[in-house]
Order: sequence, then structure tokens, then C-alpha cells
Amino acid sequence: MYPYFIILVIAIFLAFVGDNVRLKYKTYKFDGVIILILLALFSGFRDVQVGSDTNMYANRFERQYLSFLELMTQNTRIEIGYRFLEYIASLFSHQYVSILLITAFVVLFFQLKGIYKLSEQKAISLFVFITFGIYTYMFNGARQALSAAVFVYAITFLIQGNFKKYAFWVLIAFFFHKSALFGIPLYFLFRIKFSTKILLFLGMATIVVIAFFNVFIGYMSLLSEQYAKYQDIEAQGGAYLTLAFSLLSSFFIIIRPKLKVKFKREYDIYLNMFLFGTMIFVIVFFSGAYIEMTRLAFYYTLSAMFIWPLIFKSLQQKEIALVFVFFMIVHIFFFYIFIGKMANLNPYIVNPQIFNLLQ
Repeated sequence: MYPYFIILVIAIFLAFVGDNVRLKYKTYKFDGVIILILLALFSGFRDVQVGSDTNMYANRFERQYLSFLELMTQNTRIEIGYRFLEYIASLFSHQYVSILLITAFVVLFFQLKGIYKLSEQKAISLFVFITFGIYTYMFNGARQALSAAVFVYAITFLIQGNFKKYAFWVLIAFFFHKSALFGIPLYFLFRIKFSTKILLFLGMATIVVIAFFNVFIGYMSLLSEQYAKYQDIEAQGGAYLTLAFSLLSSFFIIIRPKLKVKFKREYDIYLNMFLFGTMIFVIVFFSGAYIEMTRLAFYYTLSAMFIWPLIFKSLQQKEIALVFVFFMIVHIFFFYIFIGKMANLNPYIVNPQIFNLLQ
């Protein structure tokens, strides 16, 4: 578990130094490049045993030797965007370290690009990015991690109110994972000013979806047959995660009145996104659905990366200390549990293939 905490400390230190140096000397975002390389190598150099889905992606990559045309026309549920990355990775090596590295660099490029464009405090956003399981998500669901990373970049246009560019980038995300497509109509929901009405609307929508869950799954299966399979799997859970996201949502709502006026419009967008993600957890838990369906929430709960900096930018000096302690305890505890108990991330093992490549 120590390697994860070491990489966390180094990345946050670099982001903190970069923020302060840039404020004084207006230097180029060199720290962002170093952080990208550091985190990409840590992800890309992991062994096949690290991450519950890594073995599946590694085996798929190493056992196929296909031309570009064969790969692009392959009859598979794997999206064409990911297959394109597989082809690019195969140009360098047919060992799985290649596809893990390519995936990591693409994910981190878009995630960090979104953070550096949107965040008011880069170090805080990066801390949430790592401790909230957003970074390590690619250790498991590589395709959705790629899709969500592009979606983070699309959020920049959601904030600007540019629907065409937002929809364009969501469609690009769709080519890595079909679930991204739900983000297009949600543009209009996320842009609504937060109020009691929208809270009631989400609450009512949650009740309706739970009551007619099988009907909604039927419509979702039109997008991907995988959702139809989820309907027949009995693997419930997620009670603690549902509770955690619900409590965090409540905190974000309660603290909203303290936000500076200039931040409230942006904050409401992120808050609506986070509430929608929490709504998915509640629906999955109370409908007794397969726990893996909570992966849909990932696109929206990652907005916490941008919520926390706005909170810290708005609080008075005497209020920051208490909130900061709460912030640190919640995220470090979540990170510890996530690394130690979930997704087969611990222990971190280095891929022995990289030593062969260096010879």
C-alpha cells in the first residue's frame, strides 16, 4: 500500500510547488508534465495482478496479432476507440506493458488537461483525483476510464455553455465506452441553477427509476447488451459507498450558501453532476441491481475534483481549518479503504516485462 501513498505525496508536492511558482514567476506548466509522466509510469508499469480487470485487457492485447483493418472491423463489444489504442500500442510492443502505458498517458492527458483548465487550486483537485479513486479507476475499467477522461475535458465546454463542443467531446468519449452517451442530454440538467426544486426532481426521478427499474434497463440495453446481462446477475452491495456519497452530497448542499457569488454558477453545475452520480448509487442499491452498474456514476461523481477548490476559495480563514481537517480525513480514509479492500490494487507489483525491455 505504501507505493500509492508515496506517489500521492510526490504528485501533490509537485502540484503545490507548481501552483506557487507559477503565481510568482508565470512559468510554463512544467509541473503538470512531470506529474503526467510520473502517474502514467506508475500505472503503466504495474503487473497484470494489480487491478481486477488488468488481466482481461492484458490477455486480449497479447493474444491478438491483427492488422489495422482487422482490428477496426473486429466483431466485439470492445469500442473502436480502445481498439485504435491497441493498434497504436502494438506498434511499439506486443507485451501488455505497451497497452497499459498508452492507456495511462491518454487518460492522464485528458484528466490533467481538465484539471489545469478548470480548477481554482490544482493541488487540491489532484489530491481528490488520486484519493477519490479517479486515478486508480484505470487500473480496472480501462475503457471507461478513457471515456471519463475525455468527458472531463468535455466539462470545460459544459461550464462555458457551449453545447456543440460539449456534445462533440462526449461523442469522442463514446468511442471508448458507450455509457458516455448519457452525458449529452444531461447537459441541460447540469446547467440548471441548484435549488430545492432540482433536489425534489432528482428525488422523484430516483423513486420512479427504482419502481420501474426493469423498464429502464430494457431501454439501456438498446445502447449496450451488457446492461441486459446485468439484469440477471445477483451481486448486490455498495451500502457503504451509497452512504458515503449521500453524506458527501449533503455536505456540498449545506455548504453551498458560503460560496462566493462569482463561483456559484460553476459550483451548481458540479453539484448537480455529483448529485446525479449519487442518485445512481441510491438507485442501484435500493433496486437490488448488480453493483457494477454504479460505474455509470463515475462520470459525474468525479466533479468533486472541482467542487473542493471552490469551497476552499470561498471560506473565510477561520473556517478553512475545520473543513480542511474534514476534507483530509474523508479522502485519506476513502483512499486507504479503496486501495486496501477494493479492486485488487494491493499490493502494488511492478511488471517484470519492463526489465526485459530495458535489456
